[in-house]
Amino acid sequence: MSHRPPPSFLVLAFEPGHLRAALVRRGKSAPLEARTFSAPLTLELLHPEPELVGREIRNQLEAAGVKERHAVVALPPAWVMTLPVALPAGLEGEDLDGFLQLAAERGFPSAPEELQIVRSGWEAGGERRVTLLAVARAQLAKLDLVLRAAGLRPLGFTLALPAAPGALGAAAAGQVTLWLEGEGAVLLVGFQGALVVWRALEATIESESGERVLHSAALLRELRITLQQVPEAVRPALRRLALHGEPALVGALATAVEAWAGEVGLEVAAAGPGRVPGEELVERLALARASGQAGYLEFLPPRPSRWAQLAARYSSRRLATAGVAVAGLLLLAGLGFGWQEYRLWSLRSRWEEMASTVKELETVQSRIREYRSWYDTSFRNLSILRKVTECFPETGAVTAKSFEIHGQTNVTVSGTARDNASLLRTQDLLRQSREVQAVKIEQIRGKTPAQFTFNFRWVGGTSP
Repeated sequence: MSHRPPPSFLVLAFEPGHLRAALVRRGKSAPLEARTFSAPLTLELLHPEPELVGREIRNQLEAAGVKERHAVVALPPAWVMTLPVALPAGLEGEDLDGFLQLAAERGFPSAPEELQIVRSGWEAGGERRVTLLAVARAQLAKLDLVLRAAGLRPLGFTLALPAAPGALGAAAAGQVTLWLEGEGAVLLVGFQGALVVWRALEATIESESGERVLHSAALLRELRITLQQVPEAVRPALRRLALHGEPALVGALATAVEAWAGEVGLEVAAAGPGRVPGEELVERLALARASGQAGYLEFLPPRPSRWAQLAARYSSRRLATAGVAVAGLLLLAGLGFGWQEYRLWSLRSRWEEMASTVKELETVQSRIREYRSWYDTSFRNLSILRKVTECFPETGAVTAKSFEIHGQTNVTVSGTARDNASLLRTQDLLRQSREVQAVKIEQIRGKTPAQFTFNFRWVGGTSP
């Protein structure tokens, strides 16, 4: 939100089955005040018919007595993709933009023009780094349609968790923040006011009785993995592990991670019972935006000015096209041929000077294309094999006999399992990995041991 926010606006956060909202008002002399409320939602945010979702949101807002039309939206955490990038020394301006553009093309699964990308930069140990956060423009466009169907005007698209106390860390100390609510969890590592790591995880599993219970072991494992992925220069600065969300889940996780946190030097700070956790976080985000505090991440795509919209509207009209064509012909009639001849002569002269150099470069490029495959350092196959190995139980209850990769993304694994429960747990761990999609059992034969074949699609990075 580049301009000063209006005197009153809404902050909305969407969770599965729930809408969290905060209405902020600022008077001329009165302090900021925010009123929070929650409402159930029966439709998903990305429902094929955005008009129906917008109508349901508008009905809930009217039932709560809210007539405000301006809104800031906290995006669902699972929409956000991240990419850490180490910056070469002395890279600034257009060179920096070009370097990050190239990194985004290589690191994200979609083309940069299909993504809304935000940067969060920091420096440690003499190294400059940037975390690129990206959201698909198609999702943002769908969200915009939903908001406008609800009669709302979007002022910004951002993230809610960075508004939690100390979430983005300080100049010398960082913080690991874990948010637990419903079936999901969000993990954030903040340092120097910047976002270093962002991950959306599954927090609960279904027990034999059909209830949802906290998957403490899986969350502890994800915390360990995430801490290892944090650059070494930042790890000593991480002093605090803040747990927020539903009090029952927070208390259970605090007990499960206390021993590990002590080993790695993290002080566990678990939020106590209070208001509805989602409402409290939305309120903090609303007050931060209203007071103009820096540090939030803005994913709202820039909108063209009215002049640009008018120009685009009328530029395609037949009259404007004819006028431009006539003006161009009149302007170029006297100078076109002479300028063309001069340019051809100039280019021929330049080509004669550089022809030998170009020929040498073409020879070098052909050699590079010929031998490039021999110097591939991506280790994609090893990365896939490592991820599959991490998901297999250490007890040997599930073993693999064959491991095949087709077309660099489609993976097939065959093996044996002592029992179906161990095989299902292996599948769940694979599904929880953000690098893996579409896990599917192709075949199960026998009982003890059972012979299985499953496949999945690898969408992760290429570095080990």
